[in-house]
Amino acid sequence: MQRSTGLVSVERSQFGLWEDDPLGESDVHWLQLPMSAESPGVTVGHGAVGVLSSAQHHYARVTLERSGAAVPPEGYRPLARVPYRSRSGRVEAWTLFSGPAGVTLDLGAEDEDFVLHVFWAADPARLGPGAGFGVPEDAERFHFVFVPDAD
Repeated sequence: MQRSTGLVSVERSQFGLWEDDPLGESDVHWLQLPMSAESPGVTVGHGAVGVLSSAQHHYARVTLERSGAAVPPEGYRPLARVPYRSRSGRVEAWTLFSGPAGVTLDLGAEDEDFVLHVFWAADPARLGPGAGFGVPEDAERFHFVFVPDAD
């Protein structure tokens, strides 16, 4: 199991996961994905994940993990279970205005298929409806588990 955890700046209720494409061959960036219809929610593309948060501007705790099985962390609820095709073998959390957030995970070989499990947790006492500036760090938490697809 490999894991990377850190804080991601959630700006305008969004952040993303993206696999950088230095050769410019990608057809989608995480910012080009349509926004989720649900909050919190995720939208997945080839090498990109767009995340819609429950709050406008804050720092969310994000964990990226590659594992043989997706076990939800205690207190988290499932948000999504979707196919994910890795483009470069390395995924990184990105913010809307600030770019890379320093939370990076090596997935392995290029063009590998995964099942992405996304789990979410929030502290309702610290993160109320329509929460904006002033939300404490770690009030909202996301856990992304990349499980190699056996098919």
